[in-house]
Amino acid sequence: MRARKRYQIAFFALGWLIAIGVLFQLGLGEGFQSIYDAVSSRTLRMAQSFSDAEGNALRSVRHTSRSEYLTPMRPTLSSLDALRNPSHMLFGAYDGGFPNTFAGLEKFEAQMQYKFPIISFYVAWGDKPNEQFPTRMVETIDRMGSVPMITWEPWVVDFDEGIRKNLYPEAEREYGSLAAIARGEYDFYIVPWAKGAAGYHKPIFLRFAHEMNDPYRYPWGPQNGNRPEDFIAAWRHVHLIFQKMGADNVLWVWSPHISMPWFEYYYPGREFVDWIGVGVLNYGNVASWSRWWSFHQILEKAYPALLKLEKPIMICEFGTLTKGGNAYEWYRQAFYHIDHTYRRGVRAIVFFNQESDATMSTAALNWSVTQDPTARSLVAEQLATHSAL
Repeated sequence: MRARKRYQIAFFALGWLIAIGVLFQLGLGEGFQSIYDAVSSRTLRMAQSFSDAEGNALRSVRHTSRSEYLTPMRPTLSSLDALRNPSHMLFGAYDGGFPNTFAGLEKFEAQMQYKFPIISFYVAWGDKPNEQFPTRMVETIDRMGSVPMITWEPWVVDFDEGIRKNLYPEAEREYGSLAAIARGEYDFYIVPWAKGAAGYHKPIFLRFAHEMNDPYRYPWGPQNGNRPEDFIAAWRHVHLIFQKMGADNVLWVWSPHISMPWFEYYYPGREFVDWIGVGVLNYGNVASWSRWWSFHQILEKAYPALLKLEKPIMICEFGTLTKGGNAYEWYRQAFYHIDHTYRRGVRAIVFFNQESDATMSTAALNWSVTQDPTARSLVAEQLATHSAL
């Protein structure tokens, strides 16, 4: 049946459904109620199925061409061993439209003339549907030919106080939350999440409780009584649950804030980590606490300590603002140092393509490289030069 004909049938049925509803509201009797409910449910399901079918067909065409583009990298992207020690630089992207839409990623990739092997997104802890294991999201990314990377954020206040009677009251929950995770108080959430990851079967990068050593940003930081030993215990506890659930397809990304001292004390141990993740974001002069920092200035001090851990390094959030300096020059110098200074350690870079970031400023910040045409052209050239594609 042609798409146009299917939609005509669906909207014809919906028209009758509305008419019946109006008659019912005019008081023609409760006898219409059961008929109305049954027809309503069936018609809405039919209309939704038509919409889903058309949407899936469109996505199938897009994903097939994208997946074919990434075919040369399939031996690497499908292998845990290869992803633990990639022979070529891996590139990825996060887009501010995730998880609701991939339109921003499609636009970004079109501008970069490149399809990213790693697609990054964020999931908070909690009871909401979008805080459970994101099966549909990772399966969509897989159909697109890429590997998902999930930054998994333990926002423990998102659990419903009325349902979770075993937890501390919401106002007290953030203090010592990592120790509570290590004691098993959140296993009710971690176990099904681990089962979901195991059921996916294919490789996933998991970046759990990132920047745990920063006392100014996240509630799982040291300002809430979370000590390095608490983080290590929590990490190992979560890791053990994933092992018990058979989630051996997970690649663990340990991601400290490298501008804070003594981040090494938070390292969980070689056997519990696959990658080291760092954020390299230049805030320029948008706030009193920031100034223009080059890629090299942000990374150079921490790099020797990171290199000693003998794990591949991923720049999990890569980008610069434009206020206070020259974006083109920032990216030019960044790729120069990636080639000449950090070639041994840095094996993956994930672009932070967020055009409206309000997490650290009252005004929305634009991190997208595409806002500067000269920087965009430079990065597109660098992607073509460095990629295995």
